[in-house]
Amino acid sequence: MAGSKLSGDFILRILVGLLFVVIGIEGIGDFGGNALYDELDEVFDIIVGIVLLVAGLLLIVPLFVSGIKSSFTKVATLVILVAWIVYIVLADFVYGLKGVNGTEWFEWLEDLIYHLLILASVYKVATPAVRKLGTK
Repeated sequence: MAGSKLSGDFILRILVGLLFVVIGIEGIGDFGGNALYDELDEVFDIIVGIVLLVAGLLLIVPLFVSGIKSSFTKVATLVILVAWIVYIVLADFVYGLKGVNGTEWFEWLEDLIYHLLILASVYKVATPAVRKLGTK
């Protein structure tokens, strides 16, 4: 990041990384009601939490520190992309549609749109990694 000015892509990458650091901490600490962890037992919560925490950090840290292999960042972005797609399927379709009726459809639709906005952000961050993997 040395010599470049603050950009929207830079901020977006930090925010996506921070989101997955927090989601990882939720899994490790067994906090919150994140749909990624609803059907996992405690050991898998911790394993998934650690993977997401590390993936989030691997998005952020290389922005400030050199020496981290770009292949780690590429894999981290792909892990995050897949994790968020799984989250949408679980949160919005597997668990999200249970008992939805009447005006709750609008709340469900709003949640889905929020999740899709985050997916678009994650995809934007992951696109360079996906392109680089495809060229090898």
